[in-house]
Amino acid sequence: MLLKTDEISIRLMQDNMHDYELMAKWLTDEKVLEFFEGRDNPFPLERVIETYQPTVCGEDAEVACFIYYQNQPIGYLQYCALDELTQADRETYNLEDTSGVYAIDLFIGETEYWNQGIGSRVISKLVDYLFNELNVRRVVVDPETWNTRAIHCYEKCGFVKVKLLPKHELHEGEYRDCWLMAINRNK
Repeated sequence: MLLKTDEISIRLMQDNMHDYELMAKWLTDEKVLEFFEGRDNPFPLERVIETYQPTVCGEDAEVACFIYYQNQPIGYLQYCALDELTQADRETYNLEDTSGVYAIDLFIGETEYWNQGIGSRVISKLVDYLFNELNVRRVVVDPETWNTRAIHCYEKCGFVKVKLLPKHELHEGEYRDCWLMAINRNK
């Protein structure tokens, strides 16, 4: 386990069929896809393997993880250092210095666990881990502006809106605005 608390644990995603099948289950669920990737962009098993295997095997910068609640896998999260951003990306994200800056992304794939405060608990645990174990100085995320549930969850965890990113992410056939949100480590 990457981290374990009372009811929440986070473990690295494994290069095995069980983990890929879980991802395919979540990423073909229309309720999940409405908020993550888009309902017009499902990930059946073959696409999950093609997309996530390089990350799981360490070929990409992202660290892929599964979220557990009461010992049941309920979702996915990833994080990565942003120190390799191009100058154009730094300007887009309003980040002059990306050293010690990490980005996160996550979803709860088991929809019966939505709206119970689990997402905010996971985010808080992840941010604590990044700040205290990896010595990260800032964590950023870029939810779409219409995803008020996600934005509220990040705000509840201490993230603040930093910059509007117009037409930033393709979702269900159109480019949508996103909020760049950030939280800084207290020194």
